[in-house]
Amino acid sequence: MNQQTTAKPEPTVRTAVLVAALVVMTLVTIPMLATSAIADEHDDPETADDYFETFRAMEGTEAYEEYDELETVRTFATSQTQEIGSLDTEQEAELAALLETMIAFEQAYDHAEDGNYEASLEAAEETDDAIEELESHDQTQATLADLALTRFYEQLGNGLREDAEAADRTPDRIDLLTMTATAYERANLPDEAAEFNLQVEQQTAEYEGALERMDRAENDSETFFDHCGECMSMGTALTANANVLGLFEQYQTAQTVNADLDDAEAAAAAHGLDDREGEIAAINQDVSSAQIALALSSVGVLVGYGVVIGLVGALLFGRVFAWQRTYDRSQVGSVVTVGDTDV
Repeated sequence: MNQQTTAKPEPTVRTAVLVAALVVMTLVTIPMLATSAIADEHDDPETADDYFETFRAMEGTEAYEEYDELETVRTFATSQTQEIGSLDTEQEAELAALLETMIAFEQAYDHAEDGNYEASLEAAEETDDAIEELESHDQTQATLADLALTRFYEQLGNGLREDAEAADRTPDRIDLLTMTATAYERANLPDEAAEFNLQVEQQTAEYEGALERMDRAENDSETFFDHCGECMSMGTALTANANVLGLFEQYQTAQTVNADLDDAEAAAAAHGLDDREGEIAAINQDVSSAQIALALSSVGVLVGYGVVIGLVGALLFGRVFAWQRTYDRSQVGSVVTVGDTDV
């Protein structure tokens, strides 16, 4: 009998795994290729033609269009490389310094546009170093680049100034003000730099003072709970403070700590320290609960003393009245009635 064999279908699991692996490799490879392209965008040129292509590719760069001094430098460099056959050592050093200047400036500009001001200042400082190197080869191009960098520093300072005014958190504001002063100083604006350095000093002193008040209030609250950790309810407060004078002292301490925490909480809010404000508010709530418990306990003790004193007073007055009635009765038998004695 002929047995008919049925072809088994190919397993799909392996195919699915291969497809998934291919997709993953593609997703990983594309960013790597993109990153490589970006990294190779400004590879070190070796010949005049390499420099020509590099400078020509920089046309339309936003940083150079906004700071036209560098666009002038780029145009000059492009024309210069067209006229050069083979590079000698001096020409190569000049073009390398010029390219380094333009790349560093573009990075400083891009960082500033992204709001990464610290990196922008670092790149701008690298630009300044590159300009100094360029100056030893071509004074004119170095002067143009320096003018652009000086104007960039001024614009950066203006932007930092606006961000500092809009900052909610004092630490962020101090950092922005510090960078503002640095930018104005490098822009050859000493008066503006001095003004913002003064603001940094004033706000730093104020902020550090506020931090000290917050720390002190938190430490005082910790000390309070070390001595009165069971003062969260009227019953436990009375139990923990058998001494009546101690109960009153703890209430006064809680009142003082509560006031200090109110001040610390307000300071945290004023300086934009949301996390710290929440922590202090939670501590303040516990202290307020203890203060209420101690107040009720104090009133309870006073009422208790009042009741006791009232009872003792009632007993004493009762005794006095009883003695008075007894005395009055004792005087009745000794009264002599005088009749008519006329003769």
